[in-house]
Amino acid sequence: MDKSALDVWRMIPQTPEVVTFFTGIFDVIGVSISETGEELSVAIERDAIRIDPGLPEKPDFVVPIAWENVENMVAHAEDGEIDPREAWRIVSVLFTSLTQATLRNPIMSNNLMRRIAMVEDIAHVFLVAPDGKEANCHTLVYVKGQWLVISGLHGNPKRTFRMSAEDCIDYQRKVFSAIKKNSLFEWFRFSSWYRKWRKGVSVRHRR
Repeated sequence: MDKSALDVWRMIPQTPEVVTFFTGIFDVIGVSISETGEELSVAIERDAIRIDPGLPEKPDFVVPIAWENVENMVAHAEDGEIDPREAWRIVSVLFTSLTQATLRNPIMSNNLMRRIAMVEDIAHVFLVAPDGKEANCHTLVYVKGQWLVISGLHGNPKRTFRMSAEDCIDYQRKVFSAIKKNSLFEWFRFSSWYRKWRKGVSVRHRR
């Protein structure tokens, strides 16, 4: 590895398309590269993505990745555009970390709010590739007042989600906005949106 992840990622063209893709998904995240131990801070600014060495003091979440993911990110965005297949691969890297971070929010883990939103306590989630042949998956389990996000499929789900990268990004932008604004109005607004949204991306299993 002749170059650092910092050097490699700073070479990605920061076109409006690339910046827009990540806008609203997070404000600032930490990234750690397993093979090198390198740590980065990635922050969304008005019309640019700032990449600095070291983890941010208060990241929205921290994503552990391999060097392969560093190189893939460059390959996906090197032409300044992100097509559906590339979007799926990028979201696949962030998929579990995004879910874990949002579900740690006190409102999201509140049992009363969970019941109001009619959210089941165990679900399988598939992030499906554009060709429909590949998918990343994890299991969501609500237990003892907190959500567990487990890679792979476990248990008997009460609901199964099958989402495209676009579906996942739509959800993340909505929930991240609610977390940032953090008002009762915004949470009920998100809950209403969520119940409508999930009808198009999930199936409830009645037992």
